[in-house]
Amino acid sequence: MSADSDSIVRLARPSGPDWTKTAANTLLGRTVRDLREAAKLTMKDVAKGIHVSTPTVHRLETAETTPVRRTVEAVIEFFQLGPQKRDELLMLLSRAQEPEWFQHRFSDCTPDYIHRLLGLESMAIHITTYDVRLVPGLLQTPDYTTHIVRTGLHLHEWDGPEVELRLAQRLQRQERVFGQADPPGCIFLLDQSVLGRKAGTKRTMRDQMVHLRNMADLPHITIRFLLSGRMIAGNAAAMAGSMAQLQFGRGGLPDFVYAEGYEKADYFTRPPRQTGGPVKPPTRRQNDYERHLQLLLRIQGEGCASPAKSRQMLDKAIRRYS
Repeated sequence: MSADSDSIVRLARPSGPDWTKTAANTLLGRTVRDLREAAKLTMKDVAKGIHVSTPTVHRLETAETTPVRRTVEAVIEFFQLGPQKRDELLMLLSRAQEPEWFQHRFSDCTPDYIHRLLGLESMAIHITTYDVRLVPGLLQTPDYTTHIVRTGLHLHEWDGPEVELRLAQRLQRQERVFGQADPPGCIFLLDQSVLGRKAGTKRTMRDQMVHLRNMADLPHITIRFLLSGRMIAGNAAAMAGSMAQLQFGRGGLPDFVYAEGYEKADYFTRPPRQTGGPVKPPTRRQNDYERHLQLLLRIQGEGCASPAKSRQMLDKAIRRYS
């Protein structure tokens, strides 16, 4: 299965009150941008028409901040939207003003750089990830997670609330993605070294390998290992950390690539298709999206064992830890 979103033919998840805050905010901004571009207006034109600053319109369209109701109502009046479109925007506004699922109980243990990923991954219809060091969070067992969390804490913190909170957040995250009636299709690409990198006890590793093996049998999940004898040369990102491409389907939010480093992450959004008029050269950020996407494709095509071979590798790991 390709990571290229052109291969995705499923429709996006319908917008509604169960959308996440981040998804609603993003779709609201995109809708305003589409209205403006359809009217062939600049941000400055809209700002003047609704009596706000141009940066305010920019922040609204890019979902950089939580939208203000009076600004959205001014947009509705400025574009003379009908009842259906007005209700759609106000519904998105209402959801965008609510907190994300992790912002109350888990705010202290959720880094800012991962907020967008956590707010959108349950809305995706397809996810492709690559992890070079550890089992990805969506596939971790509780004991494996507990060990990983503890290794990043001081000894005196082990009996505090931090470990329990992070574990609860991880489990809730997994439930939000996989517990849906229609979960996203997922391709997990893991470095082969993950099979031998011990986390916790031998029992912890065996249980984790068994869990991966069971997940690999699900119809919407594919697990593949990047073989240690193969190198995707010429790209440091293949050795640096984790990457994920989220796809939202036809008519949905723009696809993006998430690239995580040490205590930071970058988000690269898929550029919109150009229709009519002179072709604009891609920006550096747009080139970065294509570069990371091609790397994911190369890892799958040139470096990974097949899904069947990967399941055999898991069977061997289970025997080793038994």
